[in-house]
Formats: sequence, structure tokens, C-alpha cells
Amino acid sequence: MIVIPAYEPDQTLIVLVGELLEYMHNNDQILPLLIINDGSTTDVALQVFSILRDRGIEVITHDVNQGKGAALKTGIKIAQDREIPFIVTVDADGQHLPVDVFRVMKAGIETENSVILGRRVFNKNTPLRSKFGNELTVRLFRWTHGGHVNDTQTGLRYIPQIFYSDLLAISEQRYDFELAALILFVKKGACHEVIIQTIYEPGNPSSHFRKIQDSAKIYAILFRGMLVSLLLALVDFLTFHFVDLLTNSTTISVLVARTVGTVGYFYLARNFVYQAGNEFYISFTKYLALVLLNILILVPLIDIVEKYLELPKVFIYMLATLGLFLFNFYVQKAFIFKTKISKSHSAKRI
Repeated sequence: MIVIPAYEPDQTLIVLVGELLEYMHNNDQILPLLIINDGSTTDVALQVFSILRDRGIEVITHDVNQGKGAALKTGIKIAQDREIPFIVTVDADGQHLPVDVFRVMKAGIETENSVILGRRVFNKNTPLRSKFGNELTVRLFRWTHGGHVNDTQTGLRYIPQIFYSDLLAISEQRYDFELAALILFVKKGACHEVIIQTIYEPGNPSSHFRKIQDSAKIYAILFRGMLVSLLLALVDFLTFHFVDLLTNSTTISVLVARTVGTVGYFYLARNFVYQAGNEFYISFTKYLALVLLNILILVPLIDIVEKYLELPKVFIYMLATLGLFLFNFYVQKAFIFKTKISKSHSAKRI
């Protein structure tokens, strides 16, 4: 099933649907179309949806605008309820050609349990803002979440049925949903790419992307793992300092601080950072092993440095913890919260 989320569309959507139907007719392809009207209110948009309904296209309407992610989840839920084996998400602004839509679909059908991304190739004709924004997001994505995705913002995606439940559990509702979904796909090790034609409207007038609000949400997703770590690091330092004042014992102070940090971080990481699925709880023992390793490093290190340099214990603890920060982040990302459902590799080219 092809799912097209649309908010305040113009005649471009009618043209897109017509081209998809024509392509299917000419190539003996049969695939249902589902349009999600995400709370559009303008006369032009309502007329567009009316014309599509008259042509036999199924249109589902949100009473109010909820965001692109919410519209996609409506389509996913319908596909799940109808037991449709896969969906192909397509943007309503005409940036995806029918030939590419079906190339992506074909690659998905031939690749077991994998998501297929329609990868755009940016060249000198691509608007600088779009090229820079995607390149920045790609680099940040690789640094914070791994994988080798080359287009984090593509809306053309083949998604198999096995991912429906996980996608519906994602809390994001707007453009940030697509990035949260991409993180899920990469964590599962189930991402491939198919190169598609790159099409841009002059000025991109059909886009409803809010530059400040939506960009902030997207980058918050990329960095939320580090944000959670930094927040809990503050709690960790304060706990260590308070317990050390009461006990004057490095061992007890580290144990209590790490226990508090473990409970808090594991809960937040499970629900807001890695979201690795039901298999996540298996990783609890791995996480405890990492905590134990940290304790074994910190306790003697703090005592030795305090003995020879006579620095405040909480200051030594803070420096040592910061020194372990990147190591811990990498171990969690690469080994503890990572799960796979197939033998494919992240963002493999097809």
C-alpha cells in the first residue's frame, strides 16, 4: 500500500496520484493508495481531496492538524489492521517519481525484513540550504547513532509489516517522527538504500516544515542520548559528593552514586534514547557489567589521585567520570542497546 500524508496540498497531489495510477496501469501493477488528510482546512486542499475521492482514492481525515508523523502512523495503523505486508510512504509535494516509488518497492520485496530508503543524490543544482541541512544531519546521525545512511530526510521509504508495532510506539508526531523511525531501523540493522532522482520545487512552497520548531525537535532526537547523560551526570556528581560527606568512603560513595545513576539512566535510555524494543531488557545485564567496570576503574583511581595530588575527591570523581563519558556512550550505542532482526547491514546500497 502507498501511504501519502498530506497537509494543505494543491494540484500537485492530484498530478502525483494520476501519475502513480498511470504507471501502475502501464506496468500491470496493482497497489492500493491511501491519502491521509492531516487536518487541512483551505478551500484548495478540500477541493483536492474531494476530487481524489471522486476518483475512487481512499482519503482518511484528521479533524485537526497533528503532524506528518501522526499522519504516517494513521496509515501504518490501517495497514496493520488490514494485515497489509508492507507500505511505501510517499511525499505529497511531487518530489518522488512513480518509477522510483516502484523501484523502492521492488527492492523491498526482494530484501527480507528490511527498510528501503529512497536516497537522493545532492549535486550543484540542489539548493544550498537543503544540501547543507541534509549533510549536517547525516554527519550528526552517523556520529550519534552509527550506520551509513546518506539521506536522513527522505520521505520515500518501503517499510515491511514487521516494523508496524515498533513505529506505532514512537512518541514523536511531526517531522521528528521520520528521524526517530530511522534511528529504529538502523538499530535493527535493517536499512538499505536505493538511489532515486532528486527533484526540488523552486522555493519549496509545498513544504510545511517549520524551520525553528521542527529543526529543534530533530536535533533534540539526535542528541537526546548525550542530553540524558549530562543531566544524570549532574545528579551523579551531587550524589557522590553528598554520600562522601556523610561516609568519607570512596567505595560507598561511588556505589551509591552509580546505583542512583543506573536506575535513572536505564529508565530514560529505555524510554527516550535507544528505544530498542522488547529485546531491550536482555541488555540489562550488559549495562550492569558496564557499571561494574566503571566502579572498578573509579574507586582505585580516585584514591590514588587524591593521595598524590591532594585534589578534592568530588573534583577527581567529576574528571574521571567525564573521561569515561565517550567510552560509555559508545559501548551503550554499539553493544548494549543495539538489536538486530536480520542479517542485513545498515544503509547498504542496492
